[in-house]
Amino acid sequence: MFILLVVGLVGIGVAVALLVPARVLGDEEPPKPVMATVVDSGACGQGTDTVEWDAGGEKKQAKLDGCGHSKGETVEIVNTGGEMVSSAASVPVGLPVGRRLTALLLCMAALAGGFYAFLFRYAPLRAPAVLPAPRRPEPAA
Repeated sequence: MFILLVVGLVGIGVAVALLVPARVLGDEEPPKPVMATVVDSGACGQGTDTVEWDAGGEKKQAKLDGCGHSKGETVEIVNTGGEMVSSAASVPVGLPVGRRLTALLLCMAALAGGFYAFLFRYAPLRAPAVLPAPRRPEPAA
């Protein structure tokens, strides 16, 4: 019965760890993609492209972490706060689940190890298997 309780609690823990929004746990929201226009195209061995986008009514320009786009082409970018922007297709999307799962699996391993040590140390000793007594021949009548 105890093991069912532990499995149920672990299941609830997994659901909470994966479904709680990132901002509740203190993570910042991922940057939102913006449409930008290529202003200057750089060759793929010599430099990067320059893009321009509308940021709240003012035009901003930055270098794109990529190359080979033609002038006037529209690309979807993500401004990560630096002087270089990234293509929206190259930025991971979704919740950072990897760190949560790592921590959860570490806790489960510790719980399983502790439970095994508990059983090994405090479990009642089992009686050795008793072999059946050999059959005695019946006396002849």
